Amino acid sequence: MKLIHYTIRKLSVVMIIILTAWAALFSFNIFEEVWDETDDSLENFKILIIRQFMQDTTTLNLGDKDLMSQYHIREITEKEAIHYKERYFDSTRFYETELEFDPIRVLKTAFRGPNSKFYELTIQMSTLEKDDMIRAMLTWVIILYFVLFICLITISNIVFRKSWKPFYKLMNWLNLFTPGSQIAPLDNPTRVNEFKQLNTAIQQMAQRSEDMYAQQKQFIENASHELQTPLAICQNKLELLAENTPCTEEQLQEIGQIHDTIRRAVLLNKSLLLLSRIENGQFHDKQNINMNSLIQEITEDFSEIYEYKNIQINIEEHDTCDVQMNEILANVLISNLIKNAMIHSPNNGEINISIQKHDLVFSNTSNEPPLDPQRIFRRFYQSDYKKSESTGLGLAIVNSIIHFYHFQIKYYHNGKHNFQIFLQ
Repeated sequence: MKLIHYTIRKLSVVMIIILTAWAALFSFNIFEEVWDETDDSLENFKILIIRQFMQDTTTLNLGDKDLMSQYHIREITEKEAIHYKERYFDSTRFYETELEFDPIRVLKTAFRGPNSKFYELTIQMSTLEKDDMIRAMLTWVIILYFVLFICLITISNIVFRKSWKPFYKLMNWLNLFTPGSQIAPLDNPTRVNEFKQLNTAIQQMAQRSEDMYAQQKQFIENASHELQTPLAICQNKLELLAENTPCTEEQLQEIGQIHDTIRRAVLLNKSLLLLSRIENGQFHDKQNINMNSLIQEITEDFSEIYEYKNIQINIEEHDTCDVQMNEILANVLISNLIKNAMIHSPNNGEINISIQKHDLVFSNTSNEPPLDPQRIFRRFYQSDYKKSESTGLGLAIVNSIIHFYHFQIKYYHNGKHNFQIFLQ
């Protein structure tokens, strides 16, 4: 979720809570004000009616003829009058013109007349219909919510996009930044202090990453040169020793074992250096690689090398597979998978390669049991049927390339060993 959407969502929730509380408080106060004004009017009517009654008792039932307000006076006993409590309450009255009941506010009070008799005064006054009022207020509150929500989204988008423009520009620059690659310097002027500090911190971090990358790259190059040279010298001297020095059969076998060990050390050194270069992102160049032709080419090379095993290779091209990646890594990826299948296939075995538009499947027959899918791509992992040609790094390199390009790889066993690569 984007920052702007997250912020707007939070603001919307807060605004809805505040508006709901405000609408409830506003409605309560409006109703209170309406009832208070009605009660004040009833109180005024009471004073006027009692005053008029004191002057002329013939007005006893005149109030029944009023349309908007009515009053009624009836005589009560002294005992009722002593314990009488004035009260206001809501009620309804039937209007013949509308043929319906409408709400009214009622005041009941008692007073002493001029003839020392006690009377009960009932005053009724029409009021606003509460249901209609609530419905109208609710409608306008919903409209207010909707309008405010639209305004909030619109204004927030405009304000946030303008205010956070330096942040998004910095994010885009970071997405393009890769140690060792050429990228334009960060040009992100802003008047916001926090963004200025963030720009400075990111640039310093990028510079440290660039320095560490350069040091690591130099170390890998030095290690490659310093290790490969003495190993090559050792191999040459062993060959000269075996050719020019009279040796017994047992000594020649020892020299051969030492030579194989050094050769294995050379392969390990090359594989480990390649792994380091991949994980450090030193292969930036990309081009369109046609996997169909690449697999055909590499398969022919390995068929000659492992001709003595008489392995049958079947390539099923269901579609053309093109992928954007570094040419060297593409060669290493396919070579390691085919070599792995060659090494672990028995003599007179079979290798099947299926090519789809976005995935490749390498299958080979084997006398070995299923491998552990959780460990198969770890460095130096080998099955119980260890092969002398294997360094234990081939599939680790494959997995590193897969992760470098955000592809996916899956191993499964169905009588054959299968490696499926999803190139999307």
